[in-house]
Amino acid sequence: MQLIILFISLFSFAATPVADASLEEAKLEKVTIKTSAVGEMCKVTIEKALYALEGVEKAELDLVTKKVKVKYDAEMVDAATLRQAISAAGYDADDIPARPQAKEALPKCCKKGKSCKGKEGV
Repeated sequence: MQLIILFISLFSFAATPVADASLEEAKLEKVTIKTSAVGEMCKVTIEKALYALEGVEKAELDLVTKKVKVKYDAEMVDAATLRQAISAAGYDADDIPARPQAKEALPKCCKKGKSCKGKEGV
């Protein structure tokens, strides 16, 4: 009898984290944001700005489409804040233009819309 109770207790305990993980996953939302990124330096800057926000689970910029896909916890951050973070990093984010001071601080190649290669334009 004790063995059965122990087994049931262990099974219940082991199942609890799985249920909690499913609840966590349910809170996550996805958004795709069009940016003005042009190269790898832009990609690193934008992704770093997004990951700095609490609640961002994943941020991946596709340089071909210039779109960043973001997976985030909607209880901690919203899509408008994600766009503002990209703007504050110096890049356009959908209809939000890059903040002028931040854009001015970018490497020359990023401001001119050319991909940065090595130390060119920096």
